[in-house]
Amino acid sequence: MSKEQALHEDNTMGEKQELQPELMSIMKEEVGKAKERRMPIIRAFEAIARRSGLKANTIRNYYYRYLHTQEEKREDQTISDEKDPNQDDRIGKPFTAEEKKALIREMLIAQARGESVRGCANRLSHGDKRVLIRYQNKYRSVIAREPEYVSHLMREIEAEGIACFNPYTRARLIHSGKTQATSEGANGQLIDWIGQFVNNVKSIHGVSLDDLARGLRDLSNLAAGNRHSGNGKSRSRELQNLNNRILMLEVSLDKERREADHIRRQLLDLMDVNQCFLSMSDTDKLSGLQNYVAKLQSCMTQD
Repeated sequence: MSKEQALHEDNTMGEKQELQPELMSIMKEEVGKAKERRMPIIRAFEAIARRSGLKANTIRNYYYRYLHTQEEKREDQTISDEKDPNQDDRIGKPFTAEEKKALIREMLIAQARGESVRGCANRLSHGDKRVLIRYQNKYRSVIAREPEYVSHLMREIEAEGIACFNPYTRARLIHSGKTQATSEGANGQLIDWIGQFVNNVKSIHGVSLDDLARGLRDLSNLAAGNRHSGNGKSRSRELQNLNNRILMLEVSLDKERREADHIRRQLLDLMDVNQCFLSMSDTDKLSGLQNYVAKLQSCMTQD
């Protein structure tokens, strides 16, 4: 067959071109032989090139594009018939402020119930893979780049008496409930606060936290009038020392938290780069490999 005949045939004017059935048959035959004989697939491409008159690299590109097309068709067949007809239009549009808040809020509440980020995104997207990825990427981007926005939203959720997940400490925050005027209500709120404090401490592993808890205990003993410390001057000095220790520990924890946030942002950037690369066709992966490596190096070397 000629090169022109081997490559493509037009179905209708303006529609996507497809490989000739004869070339597709040759490709399947030679690739099947290579797999049976456990030979490198490049040998199959060379055999197809000899039979069709095309270059082996051209055969390779069309073969992987064919596989990618088949995978896309299988994914399209799995999409539910009840899919929202306006969903495709929304995928390319930026999130509105209301959509952004609703998404992050639902993600934080769902994780407090034990649901994963992917599970929540899958539920919200009704199984649409493209929407799922869009929701996941938006959530991770907001968590990494807008910590103040997320913290404000967590406080808002807590104020409503709803359990909320803290993505920075990986802890489930126990809701405090509404403040009541009765002493019983105040005691209940205090218990909730203590429970929340204990849960947050358990989620962070470090010797410094033990020292912090011990210092708070000693400080509370002094505040309650504990007399084991000796005279008033000695008690005052010990109180000052405890305050200094707590201040140093807070500074140390802030430094560790900043470093952890920096590492988390780097990880999210790496995930974005890799997800973008994996979503590309095999042909685009080959042509964009140098750019992909440059982006990886940029993520790895940024301060």
